[in-house]
Amino acid sequence: MRILLCTDGSEHGQAALRFGSLIARASSRPATILGVLEDPNERALLDRALAQGQEWLAGAPAPELKVRKGHPAEEILKEAEAGSYDLVVLGARGRRGITRFLMGSTAERIARHSELPVLIVRGWLPKIEKVLICTAAGKPGLAAVETGGKLASLVGAEVTVLHVMSQVPATYLSTRGLEDLEGRADELMAHGSREGLHLKQALALLGDMGVKARARVRHGLVVDEIMDEACGQPYDVVVIGTHIAAGWMRFLLEDVTRQLITCIDRAILVAKAPADARESH
Repeated sequence: MRILLCTDGSEHGQAALRFGSLIARASSRPATILGVLEDPNERALLDRALAQGQEWLAGAPAPELKVRKGHPAEEILKEAEAGSYDLVVLGARGRRGITRFLMGSTAERIARHSELPVLIVRGWLPKIEKVLICTAAGKPGLAAVETGGKLASLVGAEVTVLHVMSQVPATYLSTRGLEDLEGRADELMAHGSREGLHLKQALALLGDMGVKARARVRHGLVVDEIMDEACGQPYDVVVIGTHIAAGWMRFLLEDVTRQLITCIDRAILVAKAPADARESH
């Protein structure tokens, strides 16, 4: 896995750099540390931040250091597009703090516009042990499983696959009673429902990666249920997907992603829809 680690020298940027080093040290490919300089007067601070990043990557393949001057979101997106990266890692906030965050954070903009998976970090942990993958049905959902599975496989983490049933499936109701809608993941898989088959696919995909995984189902509003699960258990990374849609549905789904990025107090890995889904819209 080739990783782009981004920092502007801020506290959040360095937290992302340190967190990302956990992943980069597990990879056989050298990472790139990108320093973004928005204020020329802060070059010395950025140089110290880059040097600290090299220390955190001790024992890993020697990283490549790059510095770009300009707006963080624009420069990070340019570098992500120019390089052959598999993952972008950055902090939840930059040097402008809460003001920029409320106006639309750099992290949120990059997660929305990047074609690569983006890991948004809020703090540092000594290791990554538990990953929550939130999956919808279909290819976008399996893309999130694959992205989260690659990370978990690399660092040796366990995975919980979460599917939120926010609507009553008509085909399911035709053969099962309303009482079954509160069924556990194993019951859904045994019944052969659409959701159950999707969870089986997800677990099989993770199994092929050598990842220990379990499935979990919650019922209710998507954002509320994901937040309750993510914040109620000791997960280190929460994986969410972006979905391809048009018109008002696109804005609705983007708002769900934005709410999760904003409100969950864990590292968020934003997976991307597969290329064939992007090309069809």
